[in-house]
Amino acid sequence: MGQGDDPRIRVMGSVIWRWSRFDGLANHHLEQILQRGGFLDGDITDPEAVNRAVRVAVENPATVAELDDWTQRAANRCAGAPTSDLRLEDSIGYLTERLDAVPLTPEMIDECLRKVAAVDDQIVGAKDLPELAHPDATTTALLWRYVEARGRVLAASL
Repeated sequence: MGQGDDPRIRVMGSVIWRWSRFDGLANHHLEQILQRGGFLDGDITDPEAVNRAVRVAVENPATVAELDDWTQRAANRCAGAPTSDLRLEDSIGYLTERLDAVPLTPEMIDECLRKVAAVDDQIVGAKDLPELAHPDATTTALLWRYVEARGRVLAASL
């Protein structure tokens, strides 16, 4: 396997390139990944510290996969999908489709309750991300739409 075939090399290059785009939210998430693994020994804004951290991090297969996922999510954000991490739009569509079904069966309500629990856990887990701590108008609108769909699920379960 040549260097071009090594996923660690590809991921390392992608991470460094994405990091250099100065996307505050994406870099905040990268910082969390690198700190959680104990790889970052400096500030996320320090190029040398980030280079060192990424070089060590790509030696861990689980971290390579997480960093690869991070680069894809960061690319989606740059393409105009600010809430791609939470996939709120997909969750709202899922809940609305089931709630609008005729007839609404107890099984469908149970599915919706499970989905609400999962999305709630995602939101709570992401609460420290700048995107949720200081949401923009798009994120706020999506959160309101989710709360509305969530309320419909809870009302249907009574």
